[in-house]
Amino acid sequence: MHSKDTRARGISVKAKRRIFIYGFLAWPILHFLVFWVGMNIGTFADSFFAYTNSGLRNFVGWENYAEAFRILFGLKEAGIMNHYALLNSLSLIPLSLFINLPLTVIFAYAIYKKVAGHAFFRITLFLPSVISSVILCLVFRMALDNSSGIFTMFLKLIGLGGDGSQADTGIIPVGGYLGNENTVWPTILVFSVWTGINGNLIYFSSAMARMPQGIFESAEIDGASQLKQFVSICVPLIWPTITTISITLVAAVFGWMMPSLLLTDGSDRASTIGLMITVGAKNDSKNTVINALGVIVAVFGSAVILSFRYLMGKITEEVEY
Repeated sequence: MHSKDTRARGISVKAKRRIFIYGFLAWPILHFLVFWVGMNIGTFADSFFAYTNSGLRNFVGWENYAEAFRILFGLKEAGIMNHYALLNSLSLIPLSLFINLPLTVIFAYAIYKKVAGHAFFRITLFLPSVISSVILCLVFRMALDNSSGIFTMFLKLIGLGGDGSQADTGIIPVGGYLGNENTVWPTILVFSVWTGINGNLIYFSSAMARMPQGIFESAEIDGASQLKQFVSICVPLIWPTITTISITLVAAVFGWMMPSLLLTDGSDRASTIGLMITVGAKNDSKNTVINALGVIVAVFGSAVILSFRYLMGKITEEVEY
């Protein structure tokens, strides 16, 4: 009798535990099913339809996809929906992988090794990561203001600014760096380098903090230089972190839009894939070409990310320590 009561009480405890666990899992699962699975299925299904001015929904087959490819390849353009969106977004990949990422690793290693001024670097580089991107964009935009920006005034002070006229020979372009179609995107790339270093510094610093100090002490005894230690010891040890961050950076490219929107108010020449889809959908919710663009970007982006992940995994073996 006692064993039956114990068994019944044990089943009851297990049931309560399952209810507790499933109860906490229910909301994220529901959120995933509604806002990821449901919305993606809806986007894909809607990409085969078009809406008339009267609100009627007509099946158009692959026409939306043909229209999307015409936009991406510059055969048809309308405002921010242009071929610059694809080119600009793809240009962010080499910028992130070959400039931002190496600089972040180098600065993290300098802080780890406590080089001269490492405390200053730590504060200076970490500071933008706790400041809103909206504030950073506002500060950068104000600094480059064509009339009263601090950077513009400095160039004029040293004789390089001119007056911004067509006949002027100064290095400030007509309309300013963010207002000239030839310099707006390179200027945004400079902003991306300025703000792109700090974000992942924490991850690399944490990865380096786990490295066995004895390895570096042995390397120093053997006469290995700091550069040799960085290349031959540090990089292989934190390679899993580098791989993860690299994949994250490549994935983020396809949704990158905030600097273009905040620095230029959505300039056509500063358009990105993320800006084109987000703002395009906001301005015209019945434009189902946006849905087709979203599906194309999802398929193309997934292929790029998976291929990149495979290549990163083949470069070097993962080191366990």
